Amino acid sequence: MKLETEDKQSIFEIVAARYFTTQNWKWVNLRKDLNKIIKSYDELNEQYASYSYVSRDWYVENMGSKNIHMCNTWDELKNLVTFLNTHGKTFNFLVNTGNRKSFCIVDDSRELDETQAQAIKEVQKLGYNTFVFLATIPDEIEFQLLQVRGVN
Repeated sequence: MKLETEDKQSIFEIVAARYFTTQNWKWVNLRKDLNKIIKSYDELNEQYASYSYVSRDWYVENMGSKNIHMCNTWDELKNLVTFLNTHGKTFNFLVNTGNRKSFCIVDDSRELDETQAQAIKEVQKLGYNTFVFLATIPDEIEFQLLQVRGVN
């Protein structure tokens, strides 16, 4: 069976997520959770509007969504969301290695397209590291379909 591009991309993401987990890194799959990060930003703004005597930094540090955006300050979260609104779909993961936060592209090629190259330049201006997680997956995968007869 021939694997489609979407199939390969899903496999890449599974392999990368497994690697990040074995390294004890915190990570967020941006393909699945981008909207959660943006929603947490909006919720923080709503909280602040209701209770503006508490600093936005306090909300960022103490909201339950911190594990999804991994930011420590309001400015960091605001810059992250601004970046994600423009370039978020270019990356597959936001990863926190413990020392540094990084954006990750998973692919089977070392060649970056112009969109990826531009997004990397922009995210590095914000102080994030970037990396490409390379994986090789065959174009076709073999399988067997076995029929198991049930008892009547």
